[in-house]
Amino acid sequence: MTMPFGEICGQDRAVLLLRRAWAGGRLAQAYCFAGPPGAGKRTTALALAQAVNCLAPATAGPAPDACGTCRSCRRIAAGQHPDVILVTPQEKTVITIEQVRDLAARANLRAYEGNVKVWILDPADQMQEPAANAFLKTLEEPAGRSLFILVTTAFTALLATIRSRCQEVRFDPLGDEALRTILMRHGRSAEDVAAVLPLAGGNAERALGLDVVEERARQERVVAETWGALGSVPALLEQAERIGKDRATLEAALEILLGFTRDLAVFRVGESSRRLLPTDRLAAGGRAAAGIPLSATLKIHEAQAEARRRLAVNAQPRFTAERMLLKMREAMEEKVGGPA
Repeated sequence: MTMPFGEICGQDRAVLLLRRAWAGGRLAQAYCFAGPPGAGKRTTALALAQAVNCLAPATAGPAPDACGTCRSCRRIAAGQHPDVILVTPQEKTVITIEQVRDLAARANLRAYEGNVKVWILDPADQMQEPAANAFLKTLEEPAGRSLFILVTTAFTALLATIRSRCQEVRFDPLGDEALRTILMRHGRSAEDVAAVLPLAGGNAERALGLDVVEERARQERVVAETWGALGSVPALLEQAERIGKDRATLEAALEILLGFTRDLAVFRVGESSRRLLPTDRLAAGGRAAAGIPLSATLKIHEAQAEARRRLAVNAQPRFTAERMLLKMREAMEEKVGGPA
């Protein structure tokens, strides 16, 4: 169940900004909630929808919020409120121009039972170009009491003209404490929480749906296949095709690879730094770090970080994966025993 602002974990900066704007009557017509997967962007969008449509809001005091219990709040939380509309990809995993035209036509209508019609586009970066241009026209011609919230993991993949008409709200990866709170709220045992946190990557959605054994095996497989492919160009190209088959697959692989390479760097820095690693990753880090100098590890990490940046600006996944793997191969060719 979606909760009001007070129940959102780990996004204090974003929530404070929205609370102040709402309570002060200064909400923009369009927001873009941008940040990594599973950080609470859609949850926060629904909390804002509850706030603007709540029948008994608490707007006084330092933490203004929706009540969370009135009929309107409960219907929004259940996905049943007629004035809070979630727009998600339908055809070929994209948001189509037909969906945006429907949005534009309905945005001009009065709210059925709430104060404000709220449109949540998630993920907004999956709008086809014609759909994005049609949505831009909607933003340029304000439609009554409508609030638009674009949710994305790739802010720069949106049209610059759309970005300029939205107020950006940044979301950070969730820290362990925030994830722990979320998991405990969902009834997870302390033992389960301890097993899940190292694998969740700051993603609450993943943490809640995680099969620990299966996820650990998946991460180990991605790392083993990627490092194993660096030995030859044909194998490298096959791996690029595998992990770069689409944007979502490459995003998931990059998250795993970046985490693994960070562990390698921590392991190579020295004994004192290794205390930062979870116990179950120490042995793996030791085996993988053997013979890989710190300088090569840092170059590998930069190649992976560059791939993530390129993907964020809509680079083609297959070519992005190839470029990254070639740079990793070059780094691995450094002389064994280089600077540690």
